[in-house]
Amino acid sequence: MKFGRFLLWFFHPLYWFLFPFKAYGKENIPPFSPDDRLIICANHISDIDPVYLEMCQKRHVFFMAKAELFRGRFSRWFIGRLFGAFPVERGKGDTGAIDKAEEIVNSGRLLGIFPEGTRSRDGQLGRAKSGAALIAARTGANILPVCIVAKDQKVRLFHRAKVIFGKPMTPQELHLDDPERPDLRFASRALMQRIGEMIDQANAQ
Repeated sequence: MKFGRFLLWFFHPLYWFLFPFKAYGKENIPPFSPDDRLIICANHISDIDPVYLEMCQKRHVFFMAKAELFRGRFSRWFIGRLFGAFPVERGKGDTGAIDKAEEIVNSGRLLGIFPEGTRSRDGQLGRAKSGAALIAARTGANILPVCIVAKDQKVRLFHRAKVIFGKPMTPQELHLDDPERPDLRFASRALMQRIGEMIDQANAQ
């Protein structure tokens, strides 16, 4: 994973030339602490969104990714062993993936989830799955909303994107502070509403 992080920064100038971006709100990301629990959640408009989130800030992000990406030997090595991503079987109640996510969060590392569960084909926000809210409820983690904004919500060569890190949303704000009765539906809707508001604000500037 350290080598994967090194590769990202080594190719950073080339990547920025091909897919330029500007990051805002990086001060909202706390430095690593084993006592802090944080989940980063972003909208998903392109296959390179994880690279944006890695390159825009200093902390390594451990992404929960769809299991289909791990089918091939090379892809399994590249995104799993090299970058620390781990698979989740979507729509199957993958308890192993949830346990792995909780382990990452409880250790103070930064967990990354795209709540919609898949890339948006038209750039519009979809409904959030309940995974991020469930993990936040079980770990007491804050959720950091992030929006990725591009022209027409399409990432293109040589067109600049914006990556905006919002202020963390607490379990209390998301109605997740009661571990026995967390309101996962409310939390998921509130998270996507916040991301949507951030996209609107970015487009208005």
